[in-house]
Amino acid sequence: MKSLWQQRFISHVKEQRKFLKLVFNEYFIIALIFMLGAVGFWYSKALTTLPQGVWWAQPVAILIIGLVTLLFHPVTLLQAADEAFLLPQERSLSEYLRGAHSYSLLMPIISLMLLGFFLTPFLARGVGFSLLQVILLVVIAIIIVITLISNQLTAFYQSSPHHYLLGENIILNFGLLIIAVYLNTWLALVLAVLWWSWCEYRWHRCLKRGVFQWHIAIIKEANRSYQLKRFYNLFTDVPGISSKVARRKWLDWLFRPITLEQKNTYFYLFARGFVRNSEYSGLFVRLTIVALLLIYAIHNYWVLTVIGALFIYLVEFQLLPLFKKYDAIVLTHIYPLTESQKQHSFQLLVTVVLLLQWVIMTLALLIFLGLHLMTFLPIIISLVMVIVLVKFYLPRQLQKLKQ
Repeated sequence: MKSLWQQRFISHVKEQRKFLKLVFNEYFIIALIFMLGAVGFWYSKALTTLPQGVWWAQPVAILIIGLVTLLFHPVTLLQAADEAFLLPQERSLSEYLRGAHSYSLLMPIISLMLLGFFLTPFLARGVGFSLLQVILLVVIAIIIVITLISNQLTAFYQSSPHHYLLGENIILNFGLLIIAVYLNTWLALVLAVLWWSWCEYRWHRCLKRGVFQWHIAIIKEANRSYQLKRFYNLFTDVPGISSKVARRKWLDWLFRPITLEQKNTYFYLFARGFVRNSEYSGLFVRLTIVALLLIYAIHNYWVLTVIGALFIYLVEFQLLPLFKKYDAIVLTHIYPLTESQKQHSFQLLVTVVLLLQWVIMTLALLIFLGLHLMTFLPIIISLVMVIVLVKFYLPRQLQKLKQ
């Protein structure tokens, strides 16, 4: 069973590396750098206005750390066939699950260390924590997340453990964080170690005597893997993952201006596909909301100029796969339509979408920054970005797609 885990782990790592290369391409890395820079700029400005020892700092810190610890789930890499083929080896399953347990702790520990680094100035100023107290709080959070992973693995060995262990995880998770923030970090550390020791003992006892619930464990792993692949599907095509398509009848009024003529066939098809397919409309909504949040948080005109142009480019880049979305439909080849009509229709759709995004961001800039001369800097640059993308850059991208 140990060798089986190693084989699946190696295969899993190779698959993740393949998708991560597509996710963290040069465009996304540039966008990520600007977004992190913008968030860091806003965070540093917000800390300067944060009063010392403000009352709401403790609840915010507890809520953020507590929710992050509850985000993570064990990675078992179990497959549907295991319920039948590995059942005779259930007694030796402990070796497999120990490997899964160790791997499942990698992302939580790294995430909590980064979160602790990010929250250090907030905890120091808002809560009045020393550096030692911040380190102890991060250690407590790491012990809690290790315990939560152990409890979730223990749940696979009990007849009806879900609600009991879920309640235990939530109550003790936030309870220990409350003790650490409001009372004493050393006391919370001791209690966290005691809880961890008890849960580890309970889990190892289940490994020796319990009956493993294969069906529940396989369903949990399938759901975890599906959610991760859905994230990857935002950037590239993932086998076995299809985007959600909804009718959205309440948006039919958007298509009334499109006259039912042969020259508008592709434009109507692309417009319907954009609205109905969550892969495109959902991405447009999410990126626009992030841009609006950054506009609200940042009042530096030069940074907002870069952010506006960047988010317009990101939307345009993510719409490109829609151009070839309907190439496999036979009717698009039978119907007398030319390639130039298709390209013109797609450019028109991209123009409408980018102008809509530009209008939304313009309204946000005017509302949050006011009617000043410098406010028009990001507005004008973003509009120029739309024109450059549609008129010059997009045709070159479409020619590459055709080849």
